[in-house]
Amino acid sequence: MDFNEDIQISIIRLFTGEASPDEKKSIRVWLNQSDGNKQLYSELKDLWLASGIKTNADEYNLEQAILEFREKTNYKKQQNESRVVIFNVLKYAAIFLLVVSIPLSYFAGKHNNIVDSFSTVNCVPGDKSMIYLPDSSRVWLNSGSTLQFSNNFKKGERQVFLEGEAYFSVVKDKKNPFTVKSGDVHVEVLGTEFNLKAYPDENHVSATLVEGSLKVSGLENSTIIKPGQKLKYDNQTKEMALFELSDTSPETEWKDGRLVFRNESLEELEKKLERWFDVDIVLADDQVKKRRYTGTIERESILEVMSYFSLAQSVEYKIDGNKVTFYNQTNK
Repeated sequence: MDFNEDIQISIIRLFTGEASPDEKKSIRVWLNQSDGNKQLYSELKDLWLASGIKTNADEYNLEQAILEFREKTNYKKQQNESRVVIFNVLKYAAIFLLVVSIPLSYFAGKHNNIVDSFSTVNCVPGDKSMIYLPDSSRVWLNSGSTLQFSNNFKKGERQVFLEGEAYFSVVKDKKNPFTVKSGDVHVEVLGTEFNLKAYPDENHVSATLVEGSLKVSGLENSTIIKPGQKLKYDNQTKEMALFELSDTSPETEWKDGRLVFRNESLEELEKKLERWFDVDIVLADDQVKKRRYTGTIERESILEVMSYFSLAQSVEYKIDGNKVTFYNQTNK
């Protein structure tokens, strides 16, 4: 599958949060076809974030926007064929960057109208990414996650919206507080490093603090957590629970390309593995669900990892396309 118009539109829709399940699937297929596709996708995201171009939806003009992007990147068209390839990449990147910069919402004051545009970053299943926010804070996004932030980020409160999992390294700025909103949970941050996990298909939101200070608020209460602590918020009961961690690596090392697990059952690992490898996992019975594992996944292929689970415990697996099924050896 080439970088054709259908893929371009699907990627644009992905970054605007409007991609359908079929479009997401086509992007995953395209990404898995070659390392070049993955590299191009990564470069497009970087270009989009670096462009800083803001476009009013009411005055949107694609051709003018592309010209503006070229000026910002000091692009000069060359005559030879290799430069033409680069031109095409930048052309598609410009379309991509500028369409996703169309304002998503408007704030209306009593005496004036203020346009507030937002940037949205999506990390597709099976992928990880790192971005710089306008204040130079860094955010690592895990598979299947979405981050949204205002293009007026430096003015007043620095607020981001998260769906999924992210690791934050926040630049200190007492005059402009940094906050993260995810569902019912509101996190207030000083200069700090922490992990926030808030996937919409999970019952809990968890925040793990590595260093600094963090205030986490739910609908009914709030608490301040210290380095080495993990807070879990129950989306159903609205209750919070605080845990002391001797090791934060299982919560944070995904950002460095390592999936760490300590005495976790296959049922607990199911969602993590699905996002890590972009597969669907089926646990055939309760015995399989209760099998517990300790280990670290880094650069291993899905076949190597499945073999590890099979050898470590009395379980078997079979792979059918994008579906992986675990079952007891006796229930084959």
